[in-house]
Order: sequence, then C-alpha cells, then structure tokens
Amino acid sequence: MKLPLGTYSPDIKLGIVSASRNCFPRALSEKRTKALLGECKKGGLDLFVPDGECAILESKQHAGDAARQMNEAGCDAAVLYLGNFSPEIEDAVFVKEFGGAVMVIAAAEESAATLRCDRGDALCGLLSAVMATSKRGLQHKVYIPEVPLVTAQSGAKEIACFIQIMQIVKGIQNATVGLFGPRPRDFETCNYNMSSIASIGVEVEELGFFDLVNEVRAIESAEDLSAVIKSFKDEIPCVPEGEFPERLAAYELALLSLRDKLNLSGATSQCWAEQEFALKHVPCAVNARLTGKGFPVACENDIHSLISELMGQYASDSSVTVLDINHTIPQDLDASLVQYPAGDVIGLFHCGNTDPKRLKNPEMKHQVIMKRLMEPEGEPDITRGTIEGQIAASPITMLQIHGVGDKLQAYIIEGEFLDLNPKTFGGTGTAYFPGFERFYRHVLLGRFHHHAAVAFDHCGAVLYEAMKLLGVETIHTPLPDGVPYLGENIFRTRRTPI
Repeated sequence: MKLPLGTYSPDIKLGIVSASRNCFPRALSEKRTKALLGECKKGGLDLFVPDGECAILESKQHAGDAARQMNEAGCDAAVLYLGNFSPEIEDAVFVKEFGGAVMVIAAAEESAATLRCDRGDALCGLLSAVMATSKRGLQHKVYIPEVPLVTAQSGAKEIACFIQIMQIVKGIQNATVGLFGPRPRDFETCNYNMSSIASIGVEVEELGFFDLVNEVRAIESAEDLSAVIKSFKDEIPCVPEGEFPERLAAYELALLSLRDKLNLSGATSQCWAEQEFALKHVPCAVNARLTGKGFPVACENDIHSLISELMGQYASDSSVTVLDINHTIPQDLDASLVQYPAGDVIGLFHCGNTDPKRLKNPEMKHQVIMKRLMEPEGEPDITRGTIEGQIAASPITMLQIHGVGDKLQAYIIEGEFLDLNPKTFGGTGTAYFPGFERFYRHVLLGRFHHHAAVAFDHCGAVLYEAMKLLGVETIHTPLPDGVPYLGENIFRTRRTPI
C-alpha cells in the first residue's frame, strides 16, 4: 500500500453490528448499542451501521444481510457487539461471511437496578459465540480484547484500539516492498525466505542494484535537482558544498520514481559496500528523509527490518527508524545511570538513517567505519552522507521479525531513549529496556539478527494483536522477574520460578 508522502498509516472503515438472542428483548441490544455508538461519536469514531433489521442479528438472514452490506460498503473490519446473550450460530455466520477481521465484545451489566428485568447475560453468551466461531475454524478472523466485557465507555476505547490494530493489518497485507540488489555478503543474517514474507501478505519487488543505478543516471541527466538540494540544506546542517549534494538529490528522486512505478510501501538497497562505489555516497541521509515522510527505506537489503519498520509506522502513526542493537553502555557514561540495571541500558546506533527531526543537533557527516575500509587515506568522499546526532529522549517500542522456515517469528519490547549524550559517532541513542539483559540472552541470541525497527511511542499492545491477526505464530516478549525463560539457568540467575 503506497501511502501519500507525509501519511503514516492507512485509513480504516469500520462496521458495527449488534446481536440479540430470541429469548432476550431486542430492545435491550438496541439500547446498549445506541449508548456504545454515542460514546464512539464522542471519541470521533464514525462507524458504519447496516441499514434495516439486520443492524441487530437475530437470524441467519440478518447475519448474511449485515455482512453483505459491510462488504459492499468497503469495511476493512467489523465489530460484533453482543448486546445480550446473542444467537451463537448467527454470530458465527456473520464472522464467516464478512470479508475482514471481526472484534467480538459483549455488554457488561450496567447496574444492580437492572439485574432483575434487564439482565443480558452476555458474559455467558460470549462463551457460546466464540465457541461457535472456533468450531468453524474462524479463529484467525476473530480478535478478542483482553477485557471483552465492556461498558459503553470502555467499549468505545476498545474500538479505537481495534482501529489501530487494523491499520497495521491493512497496511501490511497490502504492502509491496522494493529490494534493489542482493543482500551484502557481510550481512548474511539479513537473508530471507520469500514464503515467510508472503505468509503475512507482503509482496516483494526484487530488482537488481543496476536497476537503481540506471534510475539514478536517468535522473541526473534529465532532472533539475536544485529544489531537492535546497530542501536538504534547509533540513540538515553541514550539507557539503560543491557537487556532492547532487549525488544525494538524484538518489532521492530515483527512489521516489521507483516508488511510483512499482507502487511501493517501502524499499531497501545494497548499502555496504556496492552502493558507495557505484553512486559515490552512503544513502543514510536520503533514507532518513524519506522514512521521515512515511516511506521507510532500510539499508543492507534487510527486508525483515523494512517490514518491521512498516509495522511500527502503522502502529505509531509516525516516522520510525532501524537501528543496530549495538553496544553496551559503560557506567561512567553518565552519573544518572546508577538508577538503572547495567545490563538493561544499551546503545542503539546506525550510520545515520534516522529522521533528523528525531535527533538533537543533527549534522551531515561521513561513515567512520566505512572510511577505514574504502577511503583509508585522505578526506572522505564516497563515505559521506550520514546524519549524525543524539537521538532525543522518547518512549520507544523496538520490534523485529525473522523467518523460521516458511513462517515468521517476532519480538516486541518497550522502553525509552534517555536524554544522555552517547559520546560516540553515528545516529545514536542510549536506550533503557526493563529486563533487556535476560531478554537478549534468552530470546534474541540465536533467533534474531542485529537490526531492529524502532517506533517512537509505546505501541507494543496493538503490534502484538496485529501480529497475531497477520498469522505470526510466535511473538516473543519480555518476561517479568521471577518467571524464567525456557532454558534459563535459575541457579545462576537466582530466580525462582512461579
């Protein structure tokens, strides 16, 4: 799904249908649905309600009519609200015939005063409704929140959360990503299996690096680059004078041209080291600018990190980045670190591909490590183009997917960037993740590679549910103290299992 630049997540059209069992009054479901829709309206949520009697499911005919209306209206997802016990067979028919995912929630009783005559028994009915969908193999379409028995107020909040979840699902299932060239030899762990990527609905346009080079050459010979160069200089301090900015500008326009031609949601290229010799720059600054506009561009042809970036972008509705889980933090970096467990504070780094708006005092520089290899003598030239600076303090969610045969596994962990000078080069931040030391040892090692996508918000809850709906079978998350990871030596860690 190619979003307009400056847009970070797709729009979701959400339908809602209620249900009423024949031995309970329909009016009870109507009353409760009206209250729920009123709370949704207060929150700015505009939901599609089927016309006619099928707005409250009581028969198979109602279920089919409601599903048809929602499909014809282009609803991406639906809410099935059990206003009372509800008819479980008809609930399952609706889930089966509607084209998208369905959140199932049920009405909590309002007060003691209503229990005598207006009791809905949806606590009981939800058991039957979910069992009916499960028996028909429809679990993959059903989302049940952690607290599915809702008041009008809490129901509206769950619906708002479901919209965020569906932004991720819709975006990923309609994503096409572009890969230009093979993954670099030095990054074997970035390799991927096409079937595992296709398992969540992502399409891949895999082209040669020469296709990207040819697009750059065509841009260089045909386009006026002055406007893009001015934009660079307005956004990023220390852009070099001379012809170097033309190299970056041509590369940016080439990526945008391929984005339009191939209908891409994001892209990644063969940085390290082919790109530097062929195009005479590192791509970091361009990657950062386009990622900041909602078109993430990853490096080292890492499709896993690119898709993870898209997930994080759709979840946070904002720009993201990809960073290395890079280095340990010495305790003398800053006196404030005494309050954090040493192993839970790490340095997240990359050459300089983070949106400059996320950095304190961003500057364009050169890639120190690449210069050692490619330009050991003299002033840097082809290794220029990084955007460096301290990543500003922010809540963050770090995530990654990786292939396991024809399927994917994932991890999600939340933390924060601390407001600390990293005292090193690159686009770098000092991050605190509660429980990271154990998580790194018992989850990351052997399962995931060194890159990770970072969203600048705490959005793990919606990412977790979206990944389940997308069919990611294993989603790793941190375990609390006292709960050992599989294989953890509790005699060494002094942790007693619950």
